[in-house]
Amino acid sequence: MANGETRVCAAVPTDDEETVKLGHFGDARLYHFYQWTGNGWKLIRKVENPYAGEHHHEEEGEEKGKRRRILELIQDCNIVVSVAFGPGGKQAMEKAGKKVVMVPPRTTITEALNRAAETLGLKPTGSTSHTIQ
Repeated sequence: MANGETRVCAAVPTDDEETVKLGHFGDARLYHFYQWTGNGWKLIRKVENPYAGEHHHEEEGEEKGKRRRILELIQDCNIVVSVAFGPGGKQAMEKAGKKVVMVPPRTTITEALNRAAETLGLKPTGSTSHTIQ
């Protein structure tokens, strides 16, 4: 993805608004949506996850229903950043056309966005750092 060709939006799961959710993507309390501006990442929206408390691991159909609802919730973003996904979650994101960027536990949102930019080959114009605006 080159700058200006495609709108780049990253969905970052978080419970504390500082670090990436420690646990499954679908269980985050919030999703922060960041758009790449060419000069760095800009927070464009915070979305509460109404499905965070749902646990349907016993029945595959219900788990797929939660996954479908999460995909609808983050439909505006083409990148997802996460520490972990539930069974088959990463593959479902990729099948839905999302670029998945995995980060280690206790990664700050800033560090995660830096990793996403590096993974995607995004470079700020006129700067060498990936800033959050």
